[in-house]
Amino acid sequence: MKRIAYMSAILALLVFSGCSTKEPTIDATANGSASSGSANQTSGANATGVDTAVIAPVTNANSADTNANANNGTVDSVKGITSILFDYDKFDIRADMQENIKTNSVLVKNKTFKLEGNCDEFGSDEYNFALGLKRANAVKAALVNEGISADSISMTSLGEGNPVCLEKTQECWAKNRRVDLKLP
Repeated sequence: MKRIAYMSAILALLVFSGCSTKEPTIDATANGSASSGSANQTSGANATGVDTAVIAPVTNANSADTNANANNGTVDSVKGITSILFDYDKFDIRADMQENIKTNSVLVKNKTFKLEGNCDEFGSDEYNFALGLKRANAVKAALVNEGISADSISMTSLGEGNPVCLEKTQECWAKNRRVDLKLP
């Protein structure tokens, strides 16, 4: 009986240690030199070799996340595949990302590919891995609705471990809340 109570307490701690609903704050001490490093990150290959050539900044995570333009995702210029971006602590596909889903479905039709769910740096590792997987599942469901075979899609969550931007700003965090489509 003690063991069940102990395990319940541990489970409760894990559940409640997840991401809070409080929005992250911007580091006011960030200066212009940090943002100049962003140009290197957004125009060329990052450390994993993924081309991040077309990333438009999001100006405010509260309002611009949902009002951002559909070309806001990371574009793999070689294949034309666009990342799907998400709002803070959400895994539902934004209205402005619907066109990216349709475009991607045409580009990956009759191909096998992997969906990689990504998160910003907020929340525990466990929470971010779960959120990344939920985001990948949401994109998979949307692609299946567009006629893609569910058997051709594999999924993984990278949590916060694969950021495309490292600055401590709302714009940067918004770029890291995404699902990438990877062809073999």
